[in-house]
Amino acid sequence: MKQGLYNKFYNYLTDRFEQKQSTVLPFESAGLTEKRNHAFSVFKELGFPTRKNEEWKFTSLASALKDDLQWTIDHSHTVTNTNKIENLEATHIVLVNGKYAPELSDALPEGISFYETSAALAEPRFAEKIASIATEEDSSMLALNTAFFTEISVFHVAANAVVETPVHVSHVFTVNVHPEFIPYRMLIIAEQHSEATIIETYHSESVVHPLFISYVSEQDIHESAVLHTHMINTLCENTYFVQHREVLQARNTVVNNSNISLSEVSLLRNDLNFQLQGTGTETNLLGAYILTDSQHVDNHTLVDHQSPHCNTNEVYKGVLLDSSHAVFNGKVFVRQDAQKTNAFQQNNNLLLSDNATVNSKPQLEIFADDVKCSHGSTIGQMNDEALFYLQARGIGKDLAKKMIMQSFIFEVLDRLTIPALQDYTSELLFKKLQSENLTVA
Repeated sequence: MKQGLYNKFYNYLTDRFEQKQSTVLPFESAGLTEKRNHAFSVFKELGFPTRKNEEWKFTSLASALKDDLQWTIDHSHTVTNTNKIENLEATHIVLVNGKYAPELSDALPEGISFYETSAALAEPRFAEKIASIATEEDSSMLALNTAFFTEISVFHVAANAVVETPVHVSHVFTVNVHPEFIPYRMLIIAEQHSEATIIETYHSESVVHPLFISYVSEQDIHESAVLHTHMINTLCENTYFVQHREVLQARNTVVNNSNISLSEVSLLRNDLNFQLQGTGTETNLLGAYILTDSQHVDNHTLVDHQSPHCNTNEVYKGVLLDSSHAVFNGKVFVRQDAQKTNAFQQNNNLLLSDNATVNSKPQLEIFADDVKCSHGSTIGQMNDEALFYLQARGIGKDLAKKMIMQSFIFEVLDRLTIPALQDYTSELLFKKLQSENLTVA
């Protein structure tokens, strides 16, 4: 029995697939075209996911898909804010509605190269990687992106290169004249013995009509490479953002990822998958979110230990107010051959409204017998003793509550190793807490 959502936008997409293909066929390989056709058949069969799908049990896309969404046609909007981070010494790359904006971007330092869509598709070593790291299987949202994306950015870190200057990728979404759908991708390849830092910020301005964004990032981390990635979401309301990130880790690699949401985004869904394919890998995941009004943020993480002697450390913390809703589903697989695995996972939430909701589900599936694994989840309210302590020292109740929330989230932000990035996220946290619409029960 079909359980997907087959609505007006579904019909819009399926009716125009061949037309969309005609615009990209001259530029892409036969292999990618075959992947697109397969992805389209998956999406056509499954439709948009509904709550009948176990992976979407607590998240509904109905509100995101209710408007008459159409393709983004014009990328040539004037951008007044490229979301540069103050005091951050970084190379700045700007994508406007998913498309590379060279006039707003810097040249990259030695050791890392950037390829926009046409250059990436013309390079066989990149073209064959696209849609081969993240594969559809039963994911209709990933299939949707593979079938319909038109823009892709590629970052290639050369073997043995240590790129000391971070790359800051600004994803900027701007003026739309009608409800719009933006599907685009990124591919990151880190060759062996390399090290690089990529910071991604997501920012929207002058968004009048609803904006539905589908973003897929594929990352191939070769032997003994180190990749630091940061995701900071500052999207405005009326924006719906669905991301799929697939990371392949070869032996002795290290991946550090932070996922910070201090925005007004209406709906945010992050599917973050890490495949630890080689021995001696390390994966560190940090997450933080503060939700107000009717915001909905869903973080699904998957760490798949496929080889022995691998380590995972995951900490996600959130604060919920008003009628907001957070979902955390963290899965850790330890396969039979993955002996000597160490895996730690924790999700902590402050629930500060009777109308707010948290669905937290940390999971361990272990098929090896020589491992150290633990997981946990807490959902609590404001610490009365801490609140009394602050009030006893002359601090007003409202300010005291905001200080406790700030301290709770800062435990994650404090682990960011780049001082300017820590300052930037701390300022976002402060602004979120000072919002006029913020009410603490």
